[in-house]
Amino acid sequence: MPEYVLEIVEGPEAGRLIPLPGPIEIGRDPAVGGALLQDELISRHHTRVTPLDDGARVEDLESRNGTFVDGDQIFSPAHLAPGGQLLVGVSVLQLRPAEEARARTSVQPIPASLTALRPLPAQEPAVTAVRQVPTLAMAEAEPDYVPASAFDSNDSSAQPLLALLDVHTKGKARGAPIGLFVLAAFAVILYLALR
Repeated sequence: MPEYVLEIVEGPEAGRLIPLPGPIEIGRDPAVGGALLQDELISRHHTRVTPLDDGARVEDLESRNGTFVDGDQIFSPAHLAPGGQLLVGVSVLQLRPAEEARARTSVQPIPASLTALRPLPAQEPAVTAVRQVPTLAMAEAEPDYVPASAFDSNDSSAQPLLALLDVHTKGKARGAPIGLFVLAAFAVILYLALR
């Protein structure tokens, strides 16, 4: 039987190899054979992977977020072929022959355009020019579309605008449940009277 490994190609522990000498469980519990402690969406005992001659058998262990083999959620044991992908939580694991996985990785590097603003965690921050991102916050400005004199309570032309103030709207919103209660009580009384 060929020797297989599961390589984490996406997720918090990308690049890590999990050997498959025999059946192993994958989960957040440190005691399982394939412990993925950094993925918070994985159950403590998420899935079981059993190596076979032509790949591996994957069984979901009643995990909360499910187990996916090659993009499809599984509900019974499923076959994972070499090169196939297993998704648990946010981690994507690829089944690979051990000698091939040790020779080269399947993990794709993060493009430089995505790491320009923030260096990768493994790298030391370089002393380079930082691209300035304009802030979206602006100082509060006085509205120029409604003059301040429009809210003068002594002015009779301002009365229509006073009704639109938040204080008046909130007062009407407080009275609405009472009106609904009275309407519902009236409907019940009318129903019982006509019955």
